[in-house]
Amino acid sequence: MKTPDVSFGREDGQAVILLVVAMSLLLIGALGLAIDGGQIYAQRQMAQAAADAAVQAGIMSIFDGTNATSANPFGTGATPIASSACTTTDLRTPCVYARNNGFGGTAADTVTLSFPATVSGVTLSSATVPAFAVTVQRTLKTGLIQFLGAATSSIIAKGTAGLVGTVSPDSIIILGSGANALQVTGSGSVNVTGGGIAINSANADAVTVSGTSTIAASVIDIVGGISIAGSASTTPAAVTGTTPVADPLASLPAPAVGSCTFTNYSLSGIATATIGPGTYCGGISVGNSANLTLTAGNYIINGGGLSFSGAAIVNGSGVMFYLTGTNATYASATIGNSANVSLSAPASGTYTGILFFQNRSITSASNAAISGAASTSLTGTLYFPTTSVSLTGSAGVATDMAIVASALAVTGAASIQYDPTGQKTGLFSKSVALVQ
Repeated sequence: MKTPDVSFGREDGQAVILLVVAMSLLLIGALGLAIDGGQIYAQRQMAQAAADAAVQAGIMSIFDGTNATSANPFGTGATPIASSACTTTDLRTPCVYARNNGFGGTAADTVTLSFPATVSGVTLSSATVPAFAVTVQRTLKTGLIQFLGAATSSIIAKGTAGLVGTVSPDSIIILGSGANALQVTGSGSVNVTGGGIAINSANADAVTVSGTSTIAASVIDIVGGISIAGSASTTPAAVTGTTPVADPLASLPAPAVGSCTFTNYSLSGIATATIGPGTYCGGISVGNSANLTLTAGNYIINGGGLSFSGAAIVNGSGVMFYLTGTNATYASATIGNSANVSLSAPASGTYTGILFFQNRSITSASNAAISGAASTSLTGTLYFPTTSVSLTGSAGVATDMAIVASALAVTGAASIQYDPTGQKTGLFSKSVALVQ
């Protein structure tokens, strides 16, 4: 019997074709991966740039306080603040910056604003909104690679920025250079709970403590020397020969004075009134049993000063008083012993924590005199860089108050609570930074 011939030529040809097809698909896949991978990488870089631009614009707005005052606010309200997504026409600052950088203008993009309270590995300022984050997401259609896998791919980029800074360790900073820059006499007492006292005067008698007076603070640093007489004491012992402390408010801008809103404003008798921010030429005077409420904002006192006397009742939350005028017309702030005064500084904005702000160009013998009863409550910093402050009575009882002045004289009981956040006294250095 004849054995049939066996031939594999046809099958060999099919194998070559299959190999060519397989190699072609591999090449197409590699080419698709290269093209689509390059596109995804480029888009991710652009997304990160957009997120960083948006978050930096947002944190600068929060830093300046314009996030709350603009026509399109964000990052406001009670904490924790909920996240939100930008619309394609959103006019909020970070949304505009994201859109100007190519993201957020179409439905293919999602731009989300969020407000983390903490950021891992970063020490944030104790601000109301300490950090801000922007997440950018875009859905891309793939090219050649879709024949081997998904038809779309998502890219995500996130930028996080924060308010970082340090808080001054001192509640009292005396900037003057003469003798008795800090003077506590009679039965006076200065008690700073949790904070320190720094005196820049290099005079041998930079600090004078006499009678039965006492000073207590976490630390008492003096560039010069200290004179202690009678049974007076300090707790702990003062440290002399220290390095001067820089004025923590030296860069604080002065507000514009503007034209007069009121002239020689006065309230007395049993009158009750409410006034608002503005320029008060000739000062504000409240006496007898008058009751005055001040709405939040900046009060420019152009000459004449502030005078709260008698049994006057004065209340104001979120207020800042800028004391100015010429050297001839300038007058400081006076709070009488019987006055019932409750004032607190702004909680946000340029003048966060600043209650009284004396014009730095003033050279005057008119000094701030606070002679408060137990009902006096001042929250914020008393900033008198070229003039003095005197405290008698129970001024500043258990309040988050700080004093930055040329000199300080105390004959009463001044009790000050240190502000570890710096937000109630404004004694913190704050800057913005990308943190993630």
